[in-house]
Formats: sequence, structure tokens, C-alpha cells
Amino acid sequence: MKSSFLDIMPSLTRHQASLAFSRSIAFSRILIIICAVVCSLGACAGESAKVRTHRATKQRQQSKASVTSQVTKSNKPLVLSDDDKLCVDKVNELAFILMKKQSAEEPFKSFTFSPLSVSYALAMASNGASGATLKEIEALTGPSTATNSFYSRYLAHFTPSVVMSNYLAMSKRFIINPDYIKAITGVYNAQVSNLDFGTSKATQQINDWIKQQSGGEFDNIVKETHPNEIIYLVNYLKFKALWENPFDKKFTFDREFINDDGTTMQVPAMFRYFRELYYEDNACQAVSMKYDNSEFSMLVVLPKDSKIDKFLTSMGANEFNRIISSLKAPERVVDLILPRFSTDCSMNLRDMLATLMPTAFNDNADFSRLSKAHSYINRFTQDTKITVNEYGTEASGVTVQSNMFKSINLPFNATHPFLYFIYDETTHAILQAGQFCGDN
Repeated sequence: MKSSFLDIMPSLTRHQASLAFSRSIAFSRILIIICAVVCSLGACAGESAKVRTHRATKQRQQSKASVTSQVTKSNKPLVLSDDDKLCVDKVNELAFILMKKQSAEEPFKSFTFSPLSVSYALAMASNGASGATLKEIEALTGPSTATNSFYSRYLAHFTPSVVMSNYLAMSKRFIINPDYIKAITGVYNAQVSNLDFGTSKATQQINDWIKQQSGGEFDNIVKETHPNEIIYLVNYLKFKALWENPFDKKFTFDREFINDDGTTMQVPAMFRYFRELYYEDNACQAVSMKYDNSEFSMLVVLPKDSKIDKFLTSMGANEFNRIISSLKAPERVVDLILPRFSTDCSMNLRDMLATLMPTAFNDNADFSRLSKAHSYINRFTQDTKITVNEYGTEASGVTVQSNMFKSINLPFNATHPFLYFIYDETTHAILQAGQFCGDN
């Protein structure tokens, strides 16, 4: 039985948001949708309407109970097992795979995305996969049993700076494996709805959930639903935190930013001096800036001589961990100049992921643990927004501009393209990553 899919999202686009957040120093919202659409209805043709109605009713009862479930926050320290460490390594490996692909697709342009959110979505999908398809997904995430265990506990340890929610929308026309529903609601705390796909009401319900979770940041993500769709999986992730040591707006001024293609532009550049974590070698400089009341920090990696695309080829999960492990407080004060920026990014990850897990996106897909109806993934999109700015205070103690130019301090002038990573200090998992090329 063959399957095909309905593309709903547009291909990769990008536009820049205005600098609208006056108090949040880093604010990001991420949305991922996996949409599995079956065009052949023969998968359910042998079932009677009575049996179908009975099972659908059971699913609705299960989903009603799951909607009100809440994540219980844990105060216990997160101790990583070997399987947990493997899951984190897979998140970071995937981060650099996707970064390199995106940078090669559109060089000299800023982008941002969340590898952690992608990994959560893949892990949810793996619970419905079998055979070669499951092996392909697990090659990117780690064993399904390990990811279920790690992500269920990791979700409970997120601080108030991080909020995640998951959503499973199921078609009333197809029978979804109860064990799959149990895994998605129990492990990932997903809310569940049974919808009449192909109706404007179903489309509106999905968009309403997304809009409600995002506080209106994302709206009309799904343009239409189709009667032959089986499920939608949606992962929403929000990060919002203030710097532990904020910048002072008095010392933000326009500076020339030189992109790798030779173009120049004026960007608002923030300034502060600090003795925080710093690293330097022959290839790059790196600074790590901690967020207040959060386990997360931002690592900014600034290439010295090479262009960002060439430098990125030398980066990977191991190199990232090496830089993190090599960070230390410098003997001299670091004069940090960092652009204030805001980036919106809509990424169609289907083609990128299809090269890594090909059967999941073609007729050979095996999602038999999801449903008896033959299906495969046709769409995998992520919409992301990030704003990085100074916390609006004048209490930093920086008094004169001469500090920006004195050679006795270590200069860190991010006036050409750089990479950034919001990472968990405990696990080193990369929540969000991107490159900035000046196109604010």
C-alpha cells in the first residue's frame, strides 16, 4: 500500500524581527511540526464502522485524561547515566550536522534553530517506528528506550527559563496504537486531540493550540489539514532569561559589521567588560555568558582569520565540548563587543533529515507501531525566533568609552560573523544554536 503526503509549510524563508523585547536578554521560541499524511485509505477499509467508532471513543477518553497532565518539577540534581550522556552527545552531533547543512545552503546569512527541540520531536516519532526506520532515527537520537528515559527526566529539570510543551493531534478516521498514545502522553506529557482532518475546524484547533502555547508569537502555522492525514506532532520550546551580568544601554552604539562576502553594515553593538569564562586558540576566541537564575549559558565563538563556513567545518560535538571544558576566567579583563540582534527563521528540515534517515521519508518507512495504516513523514519544519539584547539597566559600572579601546584588556570584538550556542551547563546539551552574519 503506497503513501504520499501533503506539503503544508512553505520552503525555507527568513525575515528579521524588530528589536521588540526591552527587558529579555535572550528570548527564543521554537516550533517543530512533524506531519504524517496517508493518501491511501485502504489501510482501514477492512474495519467495520462499529469497531472504528469504539476504538476512536477509547482514544478520545485517553486523550481527555492527558490534556490536564502536568510536568512535576524535580529539585533533585540530574545525574547522567552513560545512556543519558549518549543522548546528549546525539543532540550536539545533530546540532552541527544541521548547522553545516544550513550554512552551506545559504552562506552569509543569519539563522537560528533548536537541536534539542528537533531531537525531542524525533524521539517522539521513534516510539511509532520499527525496523530500519527505527534504526535510522536512533542513529540520530540514541536508543528509543534511552531517549524516553532521559527526556522524561530532563523535562522535569527545566528551570522557569525553559518551557516545553508537546501536542499530538490524531485523525478520527485512523486507529492509532494505544501504546503509542501512552508513550507520547506519559513520557512527553503531550496533550492529545482527535480531529476531523480536512476541515477548517481541525486546522483552527491545531493553530489555536500553537497560538495559545506561544502567547501569540506563532499563528497560522498550519495552512490546511487533509482528510488522509494520520497525526500531527508539535513540539513547542521557549527560553527566556536575563544575563547574570547585563550590558548597559548607555554604551550600545552603531558599529561597522563586515560579513564574509565583503559587504558591510552598521549594527547596534553592545559593550561590557568582564572576567567571565573565556577561551582562545589560534583559530578562535570564545566567551561564555551566564544567565541569571538558570542552568543555561550562551557560548559565542568568534573565528579569527577564517570565514564562518570554513571555520564551521572544523567544529563538531567533540570540539564544542573541548571549548566548553577549556573555558576559564582570564587574568585580564575582557572587553566584549557583541551585536544586539533579533532573528526569525523558518526552516524546512525535511530534505536535511531525509539524507540522514531516508526510509522515514519514503515508501519504505515502517511506522507500524504508530498505526496499521502505512505512513511516512513528508514534512518536518521548525520555526524559531531569538532576540539577544542588553538588559535595560545602568548598574553595570562601566563609566568611560576608553575602556573599549585600551590595549591592556583582552579585546573580543564580534564585528564579523560568529556562532552562538545556548547550552545547559550541567549536561552541555545545546538548546539553541545559530550563526550571525549582520543581517538584523
